[in-house]
Amino acid sequence: MSIQRHTTQLAALAATFALIALPRLAFAIEDHFDLPGDTWGAPVADDSLRIVINVPARRLSLVQGGTLVKSYPVAVGRAWTQTPRGNFRILQKAKDPTWAPKGRPAVPPGPNNPLGHRWMRISPDGYGIHATNEPNSIGKARSHGCIRMSRENAEDLFDRVAVGTPVEIVYDLDGYDEDGNPIRFADVYNLDSPTKSF
Repeated sequence: MSIQRHTTQLAALAATFALIALPRLAFAIEDHFDLPGDTWGAPVADDSLRIVINVPARRLSLVQGGTLVKSYPVAVGRAWTQTPRGNFRILQKAKDPTWAPKGRPAVPPGPNNPLGHRWMRISPDGYGIHATNEPNSIGKARSHGCIRMSRENAEDLFDRVAVGTPVEIVYDLDGYDEDGNPIRFADVYNLDSPTKSF
């Protein structure tokens, strides 16, 4: 095989993978929340507290080593505005944040602010864990990709974690209910379907 033909095939393969990945990337589009006093912390030690979020369970677990410290119900992204999966860390914490969506007027702290009164950024492109002014969304797939918490739970988590805390967002359909019984969670993003398109 000639070098030119081999290079052409590699380029075509890369373009195919890019097209396959493109729809999934489109789901990751989220307003960028730039807040005054932005700080970007260093990673913390591996044996420190970490956050594990299971999207289908709509639960956020605070874990230290192999021990569950606390678990909270959360809201996750809708099927068309999915919560991203992967490894993150808390990059910023803010009390009573101003919501500053790109291209729109800023929303000051208060009852109309969708970030509620606690914000913990987990990605440079704007995803975070935050309180909400829509408490009825907790336990559902209702956000634009962020993780929403009740006011009390957001305050509790905010006080327990530091900038740099690892955050792992997983998509595990099999788990346990509050009584420790095995359960299969609803496939909110249809990722387990043999006919999934992304």
